[in-house]
Amino acid sequence: MSERLPIMILASGLGFGGAETVIRDLVTAIDQAQFRVTVGCVKVVGPVGEQLAAAGYDVVCLSDPADANGGVNYLTFLKLRQIVRQRRIRLVHTHTTDSLADAAMCRITMPWLKIVHTFHFGNYPHIGESNLRLERTFSRLVSRRIAVGEVQRQQIRSVFGFSERQIGMVWNGVRPARPAAGQAFRDQIGAGNRVLIGTIATLIEQKGLRDLVKVAAALSDLRHRICFVVAGDGHLRPELEALSRELGVTDMVKLAGWVPDAAATALPAFDIFFQPSLWEAMSIAVLEAMMAGKPIVATRVGENTAVLQEAVTGHLVNTGDIAGMADRLRQLVDDAPARVRLGEAARERAQRHFSVEHMVRAYERLYRETVGLPVAPLFSALK
Repeated sequence: MSERLPIMILASGLGFGGAETVIRDLVTAIDQAQFRVTVGCVKVVGPVGEQLAAAGYDVVCLSDPADANGGVNYLTFLKLRQIVRQRRIRLVHTHTTDSLADAAMCRITMPWLKIVHTFHFGNYPHIGESNLRLERTFSRLVSRRIAVGEVQRQQIRSVFGFSERQIGMVWNGVRPARPAAGQAFRDQIGAGNRVLIGTIATLIEQKGLRDLVKVAAALSDLRHRICFVVAGDGHLRPELEALSRELGVTDMVKLAGWVPDAAATALPAFDIFFQPSLWEAMSIAVLEAMMAGKPIVATRVGENTAVLQEAVTGHLVNTGDIAGMADRLRQLVDDAPARVRLGEAARERAQRHFSVEHMVRAYERLYRETVGLPVAPLFSALK
């Protein structure tokens, strides 16, 4: 057997989020016979990183825990360089701006080090001036640049001036849904026998959750038949609670807070998955809902228009179109057979095209290509 390729998968930290889910699944599903993986965290390990470490994966943090309250550490690239040398790492796969900067700084003195960078942000150029400047500079020093969707890829090309050949694409993938009844979550939020319209999201501007509350108000005549729930937390919670009171829908909109392993504990309870996001790259939550066999109403943002098929796996609506969202949800509330039909089609499509296996095999091939090793044929394209 040939020696395993030593690689590092590097991010700011591994908390809860779409990019962190991608990293977790990549680390746990990669072919251990081909690759020796170190997981690196620039700032903090985070709960997902702690879970990986507890499971026996090699997890390292570039920052000293004592620095957690001391602001930004600009010398973490020195720790990264040390780890790369100690573990003889040949390729670093970065997923955040600061991890990209650290790896690129290392490559200046280690020109043999290969870097693959995946962009996860879905609303270029509105990433913040500092991050934009760092990405513009350091993305020039990587070996391969990867977008997670075609819409995002074209945004990045336009902002950074890359040619078609200079940035590739690997779609995100998700794990198969685990069997779960979801009754415990329904009981927890008091959904009763109502049709549960749910989403999994951090309570931030991107997720369009003000629109979710407004849609609930537009469907207030169905208040005894439906219930909305958001599994997640964030800084907008007080504002969303105030808006719910103002619109008189506190009995219809449940903010459940952080739900551990929400895809396994909350998602199975949903009758309809609703995502009113203002922007996305390639939404992990939408893919998880598809894999769980849920009918979906989502906005036409990011890769949703490629992933979802109108009236086949769900419904697509424009951002901010409260009436359109309410109309589509009303149709599904009134048509249980349609919910089943769309959900089954969504599951089949996710299994066929958006599995963890597809994503991981694509990255494995990319790693081997980047360091000059032979590769096997890849999966067929999406049809």
